[in-house]
Amino acid sequence: MAQQQAADSQAASTSSPVASSPQQQASPSAQQRTGTSPSSTPSSSPGSVASTPQKVVDRMFKRMITCAALPVVLGLGLLPVFYYLKSMDEEFPMWIVYVSQNLTFGGGLLGITYGILSTSWDPSR
Repeated sequence: MAQQQAADSQAASTSSPVASSPQQQASPSAQQRTGTSPSSTPSSSPGSVASTPQKVVDRMFKRMITCAALPVVLGLGLLPVFYYLKSMDEEFPMWIVYVSQNLTFGGGLLGITYGILSTSWDPSR
């Protein structure tokens, strides 16, 4: 037992106290093949913040308004119609109101998502 502890302490004293990163352990030929080297990694400075180009933001906004406003306006337009039908003492099932409102306002939510995700991020398009 004492011999094993002595061997462990000797191995610990001969190994380097600072562990090197896998990038430093890679051979120079491996770094050339992958195109990575310690000097080629980008440094993050506090002033370098990537932003979305204004043309892309404007295009997203137009698509969001178009794809989201149409179903929402349709849903708001149906509210007076349903109110009129209910006030006329007609036998009108309420589930039709619930389903139509869920579909129109849910369509507006999907329109916002589609407007953002379908926009090209290339400012020149």
